[in-house]
Amino acid sequence: QITLGRATKDNQIDVDLALEGPAWKISRKQGVIKLKNNGEFFIANEGRRPIFIDGRPVLGGSKWKLSNNSVVEVGS
Repeated sequence: QITLGRATKDNQIDVDLALEGPAWKISRKQGVIKLKNNGEFFIANEGRRPIFIDGRPVLGGSKWKLSNNSVVEVGS
């Protein structure tokens, strides 16, 4: 499991997306990527703003199966 988001002194995450651009567009815990037992990867959006997978929005509270070479966009 890998967490994506914005690190703070009270919130440690695996991938700090605030280092890539405007931090105000990214939730502290924007999303989680998990590897299932069957070998498939899924991303769960736990933030307020959508995460885009191959140009398709994944809204907060939703999950999406990642394919080989999927493009993940967070915070535009």
